[in-house]
Amino acid sequence: MLKIQVSGKVILSTVRCRRQMTTSSSSFVFGPYKIDPREVFYATPLSYAMVNLRPLLPGHVLVCPRRLVPRFTDLTADETSDLWLTAQKVGSRIETFHNASSLTLAIQDGPQAGQSVPHVHIHVLPRKGGDFEKNDEIYDAIDEKEKELKQKLDLDKDRVDRSIEEMANEASQYRSLFDC
Repeated sequence: MLKIQVSGKVILSTVRCRRQMTTSSSSFVFGPYKIDPREVFYATPLSYAMVNLRPLLPGHVLVCPRRLVPRFTDLTADETSDLWLTAQKVGSRIETFHNASSLTLAIQDGPQAGQSVPHVHIHVLPRKGGDFEKNDEIYDAIDEKEKELKQKLDLDKDRVDRSIEEMANEASQYRSLFDC
């Protein structure tokens, strides 16, 4: 129940939380890969946020459009807007959760930019002082992780970096950040 005062009168109003959440029936893809819904912690009709198989820092997550779109310029205006608004919302909550003081938001758009999975995605990384010796080293680290992941996926090896249980537990913690 929300109390709103207008012109000296108190109005009682019920406010509903309008959050889009994932369910076991939701389907998510990341390039050619099917994503387990337990890895997804926030979703809108056009975008979703998931935990990272190979995080560089605690809280390193990905925000993706629901539609499989290889390049940023292929997004519709609505998808572009929703993707960035989702990244803003997710980033704000992840930054607070990890007691960070800043965020790095990065997109690698195309193979020559280091994109390993042909699906637009924003890396959201909560940052703290001293997490990298030189601040811009984060971009080299992202590029290196993407290359390692591409090699791993190209060789069709098992995902050994983090188990689905570990990622599901992290996603569950983050899901609670979006409760009303």
